[in-house]
Amino acid sequence: MTDHDLFIAQLARDATPIRRPWASNRRVAAWLLMALPCGWLSSLVFHRLATDWTQPGALLSALQLTTAFVIGTLAIRNAFLLSIAGRKTLGWRWFVPLIALWLGGAIFSLGTTHAPQSHPDEVNCYAFMMAVSTPMMVIMMGYLRRTRALYPLRTLATSGVGIACMALTMLSFCHPVEVHPLDFVLHMAAGVTIVLVMMAVGWRWVKIG
Repeated sequence: MTDHDLFIAQLARDATPIRRPWASNRRVAAWLLMALPCGWLSSLVFHRLATDWTQPGALLSALQLTTAFVIGTLAIRNAFLLSIAGRKTLGWRWFVPLIALWLGGAIFSLGTTHAPQSHPDEVNCYAFMMAVSTPMMVIMMGYLRRTRALYPLRTLATSGVGIACMALTMLSFCHPVEVHPLDFVLHMAAGVTIVLVMMAVGWRWVKIG
């Protein structure tokens, strides 16, 4: 097109108003308000007894639950920050103490477990975490697609870690307070699967171009 004025006029007609994305903290709060109820609804397909918080070791389980929720919230916030160029994310120094605290609690719980066998419903732990995380992953991809991401795989991996922590948090409300070795392996396997699914499925949706 040689007529620059006509070209500019055409672009002006096609242009639409740009909506600024919400601030990261507001996006995190909105995501939590949407994703956690959807995850809870997904958990209703499983028949699991509520956690008995009167059992020995309940305080340690509550500490792990709280730590997992905090890690998940910070990871989701980092994913939203990564999706916008120029935003500063929390460094690994913020996460190392929290991860060490959670891992220490898990190891201590494993060391104080006296039952020789794992829980009879242990096979449901992996399926439970995958089920509750599915709607959370879909909602997260929708949020990230709004802004796209310069580093899609890194952003999706970070959000996957956050979602895995949220799924583990929800599992803590319907899981015995003691953790058996196979339980721990299944929990970790579900977390790794969630991260890989986010990266494999979401990168086409959130990458730029």
